[in-house]
Amino acid sequence: MCYTMDVLTRWMTRRYFLYGASGRSCQLMNSLFLSTSRHNNCSFKSKRRKPRYTDAIPIPSPAVVEMTLKDDQVSNEQKDMKTGKLDFFTSEFKDKVEEITKELNGVGRKANPLSIYGTPDKSIEISAVPCGGCGALLHCQDFTQLGYIPSEVFKELTVDQLKDAKCQKCHKIQYQNSVIDIRASDEQALKIIKEILNKRRCLVLLVIDLFDIENSIPDFIPFLIPQRMPIVVIGNKVDVIPQDNPQYLKAVKDTVLESCGHCGLGNHNIKNVSLISAKTGYGVEKLISTLLEFWGMLGDVYMIGTVNSGKSTLYNALLNSDYCNHKIRDVVCRATVSALPGTTISTLKFPVINSKTNWLMAMRRRRLHETKAKDMLRHVKDGERTRNSKKLMASSKFTTLRGAVEKTDFDEDEERRSQFTGFDLSAYEYGIKKVKTNDGKEFVREKLAKYDENNYPNSCFFHDTPGFLSDLQILSFLQPDELRLITPTKKIVPHCILLKPDNTAFITGLGRIDYLEGNQDVMLVIYVSPKLPIHIVSKLEAEDFYNKNIGTDVLGLPLGDKSRLEKLPPLESKDIRIQPRENTHNVAAADIQLSSLGWVSVAGMLHTAEVDVTLRVYTPGARGIYLRPPMLKNAHVFHLNRIKNTLKYRRNKPKIKPFFH
Repeated sequence: MCYTMDVLTRWMTRRYFLYGASGRSCQLMNSLFLSTSRHNNCSFKSKRRKPRYTDAIPIPSPAVVEMTLKDDQVSNEQKDMKTGKLDFFTSEFKDKVEEITKELNGVGRKANPLSIYGTPDKSIEISAVPCGGCGALLHCQDFTQLGYIPSEVFKELTVDQLKDAKCQKCHKIQYQNSVIDIRASDEQALKIIKEILNKRRCLVLLVIDLFDIENSIPDFIPFLIPQRMPIVVIGNKVDVIPQDNPQYLKAVKDTVLESCGHCGLGNHNIKNVSLISAKTGYGVEKLISTLLEFWGMLGDVYMIGTVNSGKSTLYNALLNSDYCNHKIRDVVCRATVSALPGTTISTLKFPVINSKTNWLMAMRRRRLHETKAKDMLRHVKDGERTRNSKKLMASSKFTTLRGAVEKTDFDEDEERRSQFTGFDLSAYEYGIKKVKTNDGKEFVREKLAKYDENNYPNSCFFHDTPGFLSDLQILSFLQPDELRLITPTKKIVPHCILLKPDNTAFITGLGRIDYLEGNQDVMLVIYVSPKLPIHIVSKLEAEDFYNKNIGTDVLGLPLGDKSRLEKLPPLESKDIRIQPRENTHNVAAADIQLSSLGWVSVAGMLHTAEVDVTLRVYTPGARGIYLRPPMLKNAHVFHLNRIKNTLKYRRNKPKIKPFFH
């Protein structure tokens, strides 16, 4: 295709302001400027193909535009140049390209919302098609509302194309690793969950964040779920919990059950407690087997929980497993996963596999046996590699709980069906796309290109529901950058510090512990994200230290200037007395939860007396502070000797291999 100068300039300007210089427009511009980049030794790598629209991304500006034009379209001035080159000898063309280059690089102009979000059009009605990533209904009316797509793109999409589309927020998260701060309201989430739980016979999966157990179970949950309704409690993020002994998972599970009782679920119909990591896949296959054997096709399954508990990640893991109907698991849209709470706006769902189909379950069991044999062999090899290396024994590669979530190949060919059903091969006629039995039954062999839930009227569905915010969590006050810092992404190596009666410990600017009174010094074992700083100061200097360093890199969190800090609740305190009834010699006496920050284990330093201390604990608005029995009692395994002239201990990565499951 050939362009004159004016057509080229108008085309570039229009494409930029409507769609931004990325995606399809970036690919087209790249094809125009590729030869110029080679000619001037400047690198320009094309982006991978993205969906139909994206947002503005600055691209390198070329020095020369190189094109091949037909002879009848080339001006006399251009004919004097070398064939195929339009150099910057034409002042008019040079000025236009420089003007476009400035626009692409954002030089000399203020941020224009239309160049970022596209053009809204309130005259077009909201569609009935939900976003495949978050569940919000797609529209082009307002870019501050959930489910928004620019009108330039929305008008061109058909209903079938909308079913494969995602809203602008999900698109940014998936392809640009950026976040638009639009969140679902807590009232909206509660309304949806109340409707579905009151209507249908169903199984409830309650997802709990093991990093913040009791705060992940809001006080309205016992009233929201009827006592007769079966519940499977899922403790997620077990991969970040450090192991203090080979049997630590049993202690974690006991803590989850005890916390459920404290939160009012003691008389509810809890059928199972599963510890998993949706991120690493640990325990997910075992959870799938539990759901298929215990519940099967008795009704729909609804997954509920607080925001940032990992529900969307678990939804994607189950969607890409045997739990999803094998014919559509490769075509259903994945849920959008983000550090921002409230990503899922409405329910997302997929049909589950029919557990009554014996040959499918037999093929799955065989695949699991083969996988377990491979895992056992790998476990033995890992043990041999780490036996003589302390560094490898402490490596997260070997100590982190992992598990592969695989898909069984349910191809309906003659060999597999005869093997798992016992049918005679002569009873089948084989065509190109279908398998037909002698009784007239047909089995479609090809995978579906598109997914329509109306084609599965007799199936049971798995639902991912919007997360709700607990009043005890501080997540709603934090920005995306702060949420990334506060959320651990790998196994925690806790900080160990010595707290004396005249000391104060700051856990970033969001947590504080003062020693009020007691019979001995105590050790604090602090389980927080490794990205967060810990400081110990004199109690008399604590206020000055906090006021001086809040909002700076010294305390780390919260981030921002004075106006941003004023929006956060001030630090408020609760006094907690630790006086355990049982012997706590050489073990932790109690855990103190600090809302979404993590938790702190308290251990006494004297062998001759039991711990009896009172601590003053601070969080924003005193949210999420509670006392519980220690989950990881052997706190001494996490520290080495004390650092000279400080109250901090050298941290010790536990060299305990997790026992094999």
